[in-house]
Amino acid sequence: MADEKRASDRKLVETEVSFHTGDDIYMAKSVDISDTGIRIVTGKPIDINIQIKEADKVQGYDAQLVWAKVKDDGTMEYGLKF
Repeated sequence: MADEKRASDRKLVETEVSFHTGDDIYMAKSVDISDTGIRIVTGKPIDINIQIKEADKVQGYDAQLVWAKVKDDGTMEYGLKF
């Protein structure tokens, strides 16, 4: 693929994966893996808690991480659902 941005070749590997966010443990399945990363699928979005400064107050929200992507400049962009 001419526009492929991956640094390493991917290998299709389907196996169980567990990962941790704070005190939570999520189960997932791997889709593919390389020397520099892994793509996984979860049964539901990842639960997180975020704090947003609104005016002069900090408001907490429970949210779900529903998508993520690498932008052209290398920074990350995330979509969260409240």
